[in-house]
This record gives sequence, C-alpha cells and structure tokens, in this order.
Amino acid sequence: MKKLVNNLAMILVLFASCKKAGIITYDSSDNVYFDLNPYGYQDSILYTFAYEPELLTDTVYVPVRISGNRVPTDRSYQVKVVESATTAVVNEHFEPLKESYSIAAGEGGGWLPVILFNTDTLLLTQSFVLTLQLEGTGDLGVEHKDIITARLVFSNKLEQPFWWTMWLGTYYSQVKHQLFRLAATTDDLTTEGMDAPRNTYYVDKLNSLLNNPFNWVNSNPDKGYVLEQRPDGDYDFYYEGTPEKKILYKKNESSGKYYFIDEYGKEVI
Repeated sequence: MKKLVNNLAMILVLFASCKKAGIITYDSSDNVYFDLNPYGYQDSILYTFAYEPELLTDTVYVPVRISGNRVPTDRSYQVKVVESATTAVVNEHFEPLKESYSIAAGEGGGWLPVILFNTDTLLLTQSFVLTLQLEGTGDLGVEHKDIITARLVFSNKLEQPFWWTMWLGTYYSQVKHQLFRLAATTDDLTTEGMDAPRNTYYVDKLNSLLNNPFNWVNSNPDKGYVLEQRPDGDYDFYYEGTPEKKILYKKNESSGKYYFIDEYGKEVI
C-alpha cells in the first residue's frame, strides 16, 4: 500500500511539473534583420544594368526578416543610409529612402525596395556602393547588430558573380565574363554541388570558345560575331552590329598560341 501511495505522489509531481512547463511562452522582443544568406550573398548584393543597359531605372529588392512572433497586423521598420560607407549619390544614383517600410500582417519577412538610376555614365567604368542600416521602431527592434547592415554594389558593367570562383577560378575580368555569357547563353550558375553537371556543361562551352573561336564563329552564325584579322596578324572579335566594341585576340609569341585580351591587358585563360 505504501508503494502505491508513493507512486501516486510521484505521478502528481510529474503532472504538476508538466502543467507548469506548458505555460512557458516566447518572451523575447521581435527584431528585424537583413536575410541575405539564403540568396547567395554575405553582406553585399551585386547588381548591374549591363544585362539590360537600356533601362534607366530599376528596383532591387533586399530581403528582410523578423526574428520573433508573427502578428495579425502590419509592422513598420526604418532604414538609413550609412554615409561613411556609401559612394552613391542620392537622387543621382538612387531614389531617397522612405521614412518607413512595412512587413505585412502574418508575414515573417518582406522585401525592401531600393530604386536605382542608370543615368550616370560613370556607371560604365566604376561601381558605386550604397550601404543600408536597419533602424528600430515601436514595432520591431534591431538587436542583431551583425546582420542589420547590407551593402548594395551596382554599376552598368559586368560584376563578378558570387558563384564565379567555385566554377571558374580566382581570375575574373569583364571580358571573360562577357565571353562566358556569350558562349554559355546563361547569366547564372549556382553554388550547389547537385548542379555540378549543369554548371560544368556551361564552363565547357566557354572553354570551347576560348580554345577555338574560329570554330565557334562558324558553328554559331546566328550569333552575328566575326573574327577579323588586323594588319599585325592578330584578330578583332566583335558583334557585327557594334563593330566599335572589339575584343583583341592576340598571339603569344612565346607559345605561338592566341588568347583573348581582357580590359587589363592580360590573357583570358
């Protein structure tokens, strides 16, 4: 009988403990932060008008996320420009930021729209940086200090994609990037190992162009590219519609092999 009473007492204690534990709730404040990693970025987003140079303006959507509870009402957050880490000029390179932005009711995140302008000719030769920092409001805090700042790097020239070094090595130039886009007929690879067959297929297409551009021109007449020999024996590679935009295909006197020459005067390898 004593053993039975002891067992009943133990069950009551366990029941009381479980009941007490069941009323524990999430008690931390809700915060907003930049959520760049799922999209392949660390602290910077790269954007270029080079893919659509006719655009005079475009909107880049920067992902933001809430840490905490979802609520049935809209919540606001603020963003400021970090002037000391920004080279872009307001009204010349980007539209002024709004006083506040909102995350819709019931949502765990949203998108910060940043409107960029493609009117400054300097964008053709250099990149500009717009550094943004989240600020707290009565709705959302900014306690995660290491992920409340994001950089937007933009231009009207080709920029090195985040996946480049994984598939094409550490050497990057705009000329090689231009040749990649031309040969691979794609703008983006991934960093996913499962995509290796697809990605190496595109890299092989680039190598085919680099190793034998004469064969590539003959095999792709619809592309409209030509190799025209120069008086010095080297060649100019260009699109028939824009003959002023030439890429030099030059002979290396030591090896006797020809290479495309990039914007730095280096051989594209």
